[in-house]
Amino acid sequence: MLISEAEFGSIVSRYKNVLYLCHRNADPDAIGSAFALAGAFGGTVGAIDDLSRIGEALSDIIGAHILIDPSEEGWDLIVVVDTSVQLQLGRIQLARYGLIDHHQDEGLTHKAEFYIQRPAKSTAEIVWKILKDNGRQPSREMALGLMAGIISDTGRFKRASAESFLAASELLEAGGFDYEEALQALSVAPDISQRIAVLKAASRAKIERRGEWLIAASRINSFEGSSAAALIDLGADVAFVAGRHGDRVRISARSSRKAANAGLNLNQILGDIGRAHGGDGGGHSSAASFDARGDPEALLQECRNRVAELLP
Repeated sequence: MLISEAEFGSIVSRYKNVLYLCHRNADPDAIGSAFALAGAFGGTVGAIDDLSRIGEALSDIIGAHILIDPSEEGWDLIVVVDTSVQLQLGRIQLARYGLIDHHQDEGLTHKAEFYIQRPAKSTAEIVWKILKDNGRQPSREMALGLMAGIISDTGRFKRASAESFLAASELLEAGGFDYEEALQALSVAPDISQRIAVLKAASRAKIERRGEWLIAASRINSFEGSSAAALIDLGADVAFVAGRHGDRVRISARSSRKAANAGLNLNQILGDIGRAHGGDGGGHSSAASFDARGDPEALLQECRNRVAELLP
């Protein structure tokens, strides 16, 4: 059932024991959003597998106590925050759950008790509207967490909308902090293992030119998302990075603004390929991933072929 932000408070109040669940490798948008919801309406924050390094730093700064890999048992309601595909929730089996998310996938909406899903630039913007529409005043830490989520998911406002800027302005005023402090909450230097992975991905990258478009593909076994983003920064229009994890293959993809403006939708491409190979995937139009079975090189080639067919 699709609901409005204003309806959230009356619906969630029907449940006594609520878990706000973040996706695996939880980022600032997921953590800040879940923390604000738990603080405003009561509940516990959990995450699958682990937190990202920046997410972990943010949780320390705002004082978020997060359960890692909580059981799905014992909760009256689980509210999934900032993801709408099972891929990001690992092996957890959802029963009674709600969903708050800004991605474009419909994978978890059909069986949800309720959901709020619209293409905002961050889930934090949706959560901020939930708080406002329900008359909930955020603490300084809640506002800082939401602000960090917006900064992170908009690439420090490079991908921001008018709603993003308005929400940021209101959060700065509500929290009583300045923009520099919010930036500092996200200032975590990459560790050496991430730097090595990114450099390896760059050194192993295969570059394919299709007209005026450059498509890059590489293989490593960790930090696939960071490596794909680095290949875009180096000049690729579209980048795919694959890694094998046990019997599964994970591919992360990123695209330039130029490719996104040309109509390329990585969310749809990777979702389709992931499901076609016994897995799942999704994300944003310019940043997505999938987890599936198969040969990494063959899957990378399928990704490149799909993109080449779609780019003008």
